[in-house]
Amino acid sequence: MKITAVTIKGLEEVLAQELIDLGAKDIEIMHRAVGFHGDQELLYKANFWLRTAIRVLVPVHVFTVKDEEDLYDKVFDLPWDDYMDIDQTFSIDAVVSSHQFTHSKYIALKTKDALVDKWRKLEGRRPDVNTLTPDVKVHVRIYNSEVTISLDSSSDSLHRRGYRTHSVPAPINEVLAAGMILLSGWDKKTTFLDPMCGSGTLVMEALTLAAGRPPQDKDRRFGFKQWRDFDNDLWDKVTDVEVDYSNLPKIIARDKGLRPLKATEMNIGHLGWLDYITVEKSDFFKSQQSDEKFHIVINPPYDERLRERDIVQFYQFIGDTLKSAYTGSEAWIIAGNEEGLKSIGLRASRRISLMNGPIPSKFCKFEMYEGTRKIKDKTTGSDKGQDKGSRRNDRDYDKGYKEKDRSRDKSSRDNYSNNDTGNNSDKSKKSRNEGSSDKSRYKRKEDNSDSAFDRPW
Repeated sequence: MKITAVTIKGLEEVLAQELIDLGAKDIEIMHRAVGFHGDQELLYKANFWLRTAIRVLVPVHVFTVKDEEDLYDKVFDLPWDDYMDIDQTFSIDAVVSSHQFTHSKYIALKTKDALVDKWRKLEGRRPDVNTLTPDVKVHVRIYNSEVTISLDSSSDSLHRRGYRTHSVPAPINEVLAAGMILLSGWDKKTTFLDPMCGSGTLVMEALTLAAGRPPQDKDRRFGFKQWRDFDNDLWDKVTDVEVDYSNLPKIIARDKGLRPLKATEMNIGHLGWLDYITVEKSDFFKSQQSDEKFHIVINPPYDERLRERDIVQFYQFIGDTLKSAYTGSEAWIIAGNEEGLKSIGLRASRRISLMNGPIPSKFCKFEMYEGTRKIKDKTTGSDKGQDKGSRRNDRDYDKGYKEKDRSRDKSSRDNYSNNDTGNNSDKSKKSRNEGSSDKSRYKRKEDNSDSAFDRPW
C-alpha cells in the first residue's frame, strides 16, 4: 500500500533515510512529507520507530473537484463502511493549498457533512464526532483541485512522545529535536551537551537515539489500533524490543535557571533515566575550557524581552564562549534571527533551513578548531595555515556586515546570567515594559498544535 509520512520543513531527507533503514520502497520526497510503499508491518514500524515523522497517513482515495458541492458529492460516494463502523467516533482534519479552496475548516465541515449523511442513508443514524480521541481520524488534503482522502494511522501527533510531563515556556518540538540531532551527525560516542536545556527535550532525544530506544511507547493509542484489520500479534512482534542502556556516551543537560533544571530532572526521572543523563546547574557564559570534547546542540532561549540590540549581544556572548571555552568541540545552533547568527563571530560550515514552530530558522554548524586550521590552497593544492582571527575578519563579515561594538563589562554579561530563580534584573524589566516594534519577530510561540507542522499535508 501507499503510505505518506508527514514531517517538519527541512527534515524530509532525514525522514527518508529513516524509512530506508526500516525497509521502505519507492520513496518519494515531497514538501514536508515523504511517500513510500510498504505492508502492514512497515506501517506499524513507521509509527513506532520514526523519530522525525509528525504522523503517518494511508491515502485511500484521490480525485479532483470543481467546487465545494462537488467535494460533498464525491466524499458522499465513498465506501465509508469499509473504513469504520457506525458506532465508532471520528474526526476530520483538513489542509488546503489552493486558490479555489482557501478555508480548511470549511473543507473539514463539508467532508463531515457528506460522511454523516452517507451513514444516515445506510443505517438511518450517524456516528459521533470526537475531536480529541476519535476511533477513526480522516485526513483531507486539497492541492489545487486534487483531493486526497487518507486515514491517519497515528491519530495523535507523533511529536507527543509522552515523556515530557513538565515543561517550560516555548519547549522545542520533539520531532524537530530528533531531526536536529540526526542532522548534526552525532557519532553517539562524543559527549553530548545541551548547555541551555530548557525542559530537557534535546538530551532525552539524544538518549533514546544512542540507546536504540523507539520514540513511541507500545501502549500508545495509535489510530490503526482502532481499524478493523488491526493485527495484535503483528504489533507485538514489531514492538518486541530490548533496549540496551549499557555503554552509553555521556549526555549532559545544563542550565542556569532552577525552573528548567527542575523540569528536566522531573522528565528524566519520570522515565528512570537519571543514571544516564547528567543534569548540572551551570551558566553557559561562565564556562571554562576543559580537556573534554563536546558535541553541542543549542536551542537558545529568546522571548519578547530580547529586543534587537539584546539579541545581537546575546549571540555575541554565545560565540565568545564557544571560542574561549569549547576549543576542539563542535556546536550546532538553531536560530530564527539572522543578525543574531552573524553576531556569533564564527563561520558556519553548514547552514540548514528548518521551521522551529512558526519561525523560519537556520540550523548552523560551528567548529572550534585547536590552533591553526590547515586548509587546501585551491590553486597550488598545498596546505596553508589560516589564523582564526583572520578567518573571522575575512570571511564572517565579507558580505558587508560591519562588526558592532563588542565591548562589554561584567554587568553587561550579567544581564544574561542574573538571578537563578528566573527573576529579571531591573534593566530586563524596563526592556519588557518599553516593548519593541520588532518583538514579534523574536518571540518563540508555544504552538504544538498539529496544524502548525502539517500545513502542506
